[in-house]
Amino acid sequence: MKELIHTTTFASNSKSVDQKKNAGITECGYINPDGKSLPPDYLMRITSIRNKCTVVSPIQDSIKMKSTSKWEPFVPTSSLGNILTQTVTGGRRSLITKASSRRVWTGSSPMTLSVHLKFQSVKDSFMEVTEPVRLLQSMALPKDPSNGKGFDVQGMFNSIKSFDISESWKALSTIPMLMPPGPKPFTVEGLLDLEGFKTINDTIEGLKGGDVIIIEWGRLLTFYNVIVQEVVPTIFNMPDPTGNPVKAEVDITFETYEMMTVEGLEKVFDKATWAKAQQLHNIK
Repeated sequence: MKELIHTTTFASNSKSVDQKKNAGITECGYINPDGKSLPPDYLMRITSIRNKCTVVSPIQDSIKMKSTSKWEPFVPTSSLGNILTQTVTGGRRSLITKASSRRVWTGSSPMTLSVHLKFQSVKDSFMEVTEPVRLLQSMALPKDPSNGKGFDVQGMFNSIKSFDISESWKALSTIPMLMPPGPKPFTVEGLLDLEGFKTINDTIEGLKGGDVIIIEWGRLLTFYNVIVQEVVPTIFNMPDPTGNPVKAEVDITFETYEMMTVEGLEKVFDKATWAKAQQLHNIK
């Protein structure tokens, strides 16, 4: 299969990255020293559709998953009434009963996941250490459609004079209004089920903005559409001749986009869900 060349730039460094023609997603991070790939059960993959990247790391630490539910008293008890009751009875009785302590469910919080990743340079410090750290942090950051150039006031004025709608959209795109990271709550089609997408371009077209971030923890857990809540990299001062670090560790906290349900959690553990992810970024 013919290979395409994709150029990735970071600071003053430029690297050529092989990119599969049918996938369009660049992989960076872990490279097995002996040239043989680890079984997927021992690899963690974090894919960002917006950034067209998959960060790969060997699983060396456990993953922490937190699920919580919220409950409130079914029968609210007046604090003033409780005080008066105890005052009148000399503290021998209260307004609180066993039945009044029953609670009603008011919802569950999105599931929280915490992972610790390690990156070590073997052949290419940029693609194995520097680029994974940058991309992971990018998943938690907004995009600036104006690229820092500022609003094109003159272009907007000219487009209004000529009634050119296409030029007006170009001028509007220069407004420094940031594009949020993660999924868009106003477009639900195609966000949770990526089965219908065959290529990366179809996926981006289906998103119509926003991002889909997929986590694969071996073949056991596959989360679609998570939010990157926090990224804390530790970059060791161990540079190679090009100035790139040869070692870094990253602590990441994710949250599911929506409240997790019993059925949703079942899909997370379903191997068929993992198989869909493989089809998405064309990993054999």
